[in-house]
Amino acid sequence: MNNSQELFEKLTKDINKLQYKMEHRNLYNIRNFVVRALLKSGIALDYALPFLLSAIVLANAHSSKGNAPFHIDEIVEEANIETIDTSSGIHVEHISFDFNYDNEYIEYSTGWIINDRGLYERTVTSYRLNDEFDLGDTDKVMAMTKEEVDQALVITNIRTIMKNNLTPEDSIYNSDAIIVVQHSKSEEDTLIRPETTGENVGHSILYLVLVLCWGNNFKNIGKLFLKTYVRDSLKTYELLFRQISKQELETMRRILELKQENLAMLSGESINIDEKEKHSYGLKKVYR
Repeated sequence: MNNSQELFEKLTKDINKLQYKMEHRNLYNIRNFVVRALLKSGIALDYALPFLLSAIVLANAHSSKGNAPFHIDEIVEEANIETIDTSSGIHVEHISFDFNYDNEYIEYSTGWIINDRGLYERTVTSYRLNDEFDLGDTDKVMAMTKEEVDQALVITNIRTIMKNNLTPEDSIYNSDAIIVVQHSKSEEDTLIRPETTGENVGHSILYLVLVLCWGNNFKNIGKLFLKTYVRDSLKTYELLFRQISKQELETMRRILELKQENLAMLSGESINIDEKEKHSYGLKKVYR
């Protein structure tokens, strides 16, 4: 229990604080409104922070590649290259911005012959590639015989091609040969074009999905280390800055009168309060 001096000081402090709140209620409510708004903003920011961090990181990553979300960018498009190499020593390249070459394969073709119907004819054997067969090592593949390719790979199809007339590109099949077809992008042959609306919408949707996914990951990581300490602390402070209503003002007035009476009793002064008021205020002494 506090001694008389400590109790006197506490009552005086409480009375002064209550009087200030009651006399400056409007100013107090304005201050509390502003502080509560800031605290609510802090709570909302704590919820949104992982997603904001994710959005900033991903936006910078996309922008560094020249593909910012929600913005029509200039796209640097590389040409598609199809490379055809044959064991007969022929090398052909097809370059296109419009056509996407998507199949890489190896096949064996016999040279053109004229069949009994007077048509040009050749036979093509197709193979299924596997992880152990390095199609990129062109020199090694070109040195293989058909029998070696048959042993290394599985034959998937044998077909006969017939034509009335040959084009200049058909000349690569003038003799028996292993044919290797590969695809790549050209760093030298490029063009700059505006991003289409469809591409922009697709990239922006992908960006939003990534923001949500990475934001959720950041939130889970934050929970492991910080838990919800910041959010809970802000919510606790928010309760301390409530608005003073008219009903609460009347309650504060009664509490003030009770504390003033107790302070007067503690200092040895006498005050006049009728019995009905005494009954409504309750106890006259404060205990801790």
